[in-house]
Amino acid sequence: MKATKRNHKNWGEVYSIIHNNIEMVITLDLGPRIISFGFKETKNILFTDIKRELFVQDKNWYFYGGHRFWISPETQDTYYSDNEICESNVSEDQLIISKHDHRTKLEKQLIISTSNDSFLVKHVLINNGDLIYTGGIWGLTCVLPTGKVFFPWGGSRRWDLKKIIFWNHWGDNQHSKMNSSQYHPTEDLYIIHPTGEEGKVGTAGYEGFVGITNHEYTFIKKFDRLPIGNYPDDNCAIEVYTCSNFVELETLSPIHTLLPDDQIIHTEEWLLFPKEYDPTDGNSIRKLL
Repeated sequence: MKATKRNHKNWGEVYSIIHNNIEMVITLDLGPRIISFGFKETKNILFTDIKRELFVQDKNWYFYGGHRFWISPETQDTYYSDNEICESNVSEDQLIISKHDHRTKLEKQLIISTSNDSFLVKHVLINNGDLIYTGGIWGLTCVLPTGKVFFPWGGSRRWDLKKIIFWNHWGDNQHSKMNSSQYHPTEDLYIIHPTGEEGKVGTAGYEGFVGITNHEYTFIKKFDRLPIGNYPDDNCAIEVYTCSNFVELETLSPIHTLLPDDQIIHTEEWLLFPKEYDPTDGNSIRKLL
């Protein structure tokens, strides 16, 4: 794997990794964060806030877009640190982008590698403090709101209980319209046709994948959903946020109690295909995994 360091006109110093004609761009000046992903000859499939206009908090945190590494459940600690200059370490088979936050005493690492036709995005959360810390890993990927989002929302085929969590109200005045026309529960996968409405849903996601498909590509994030463990937000390992600008494909780890020097790891496998697949045919999606 070759990681090339260069200067980006919008994002400062970055690393570029090209694998099977797919390019991933990881920031050094604000992160740890992935700011671009897509086929080399086409556009970035990730949404980015180049003008820094969205979700500015106290002039200390900017949204930026792309893929970011948060801590769940959502508290003031969630936002630290993914906007600051990071350290990097490059070897023959991986790129490590890391940032220690002096406020929380936590270190976040994004470890990028490649495998066959995919990219592996490993999130590592390390407790560098002297006290116990409780939290989990939350990987949020902002994509353009074009196409159909899909994810599994049931259990096993032999004992299938389906459950969706709606964020009815959260924050200051954010809410989901539960009867929105963008939500399409099917017998197999749960499908969202983004309409520009704000909303958020989640599920246990026992099969461990979430994706989006349109006439240009199909993008899937695959992960290991542990059969046990205390997942946040009423047992959600998959969450999807929609709004007028972007869609967030979110995966989560269980909540852990981290002793000093402990760490937790949550790995996503990123798959990108140059065609559209029908998410109403769940088996066609599963064959890609």
